[in-house]
Amino acid sequence: MYHIYQSFHGHIQYATWGTEIPPEYLAALISLESYPPGNWDSERFEQKVYERLLKLKQNGTPFNSIPREKIISLTESELRQLATSYGLTQIMGYHCLELGCSIEDLRSSDHLLWSVAYIRRHYLKYIKQKQWEICFKMHNTGNPFGKTHNKDYVEKGLKRMEYYRKWIRLKGNLLANLYEN
Repeated sequence: MYHIYQSFHGHIQYATWGTEIPPEYLAALISLESYPPGNWDSERFEQKVYERLLKLKQNGTPFNSIPREKIISLTESELRQLATSYGLTQIMGYHCLELGCSIEDLRSSDHLLWSVAYIRRHYLKYIKQKQWEICFKMHNTGNPFGKTHNKDYVEKGLKRMEYYRKWIRLKGNLLANLYEN
């Protein structure tokens, strides 16, 4: 979390400023979602999401409230982009359809701003209630009761929030950390 603080604290502060989202939550997501942690260019293709988008396009099988008309004219390559997650917090490409952004926006230096927009749109009520376990599940699975791929995802997220709070308190000062214990 020290690396995340040193590399991204300014970006995190900027993206969360004036919102209900605490910096430590966004920092924990960065550490959990990007690979390696803190990789702006992190991308992950999701085959199952691609198959669901393809079924929506081909025969109208519902998927995440996405209107069929939004994807009916898309090419295979464009569908694959929508089925890929991007950036520090791995926002799925298909969320661009509702957020009003592009894939390039998710790949840009504004990624964290789009992440905050996504979080506020999808699970702000849990953020406000500080139900962090549910927030981590929502971000990772899209479901407040979803089963995360890594069984310790939520536990790691909670612990990393705690660590990041410590770095905020110490203003990233490594020497202060050594003398605090």
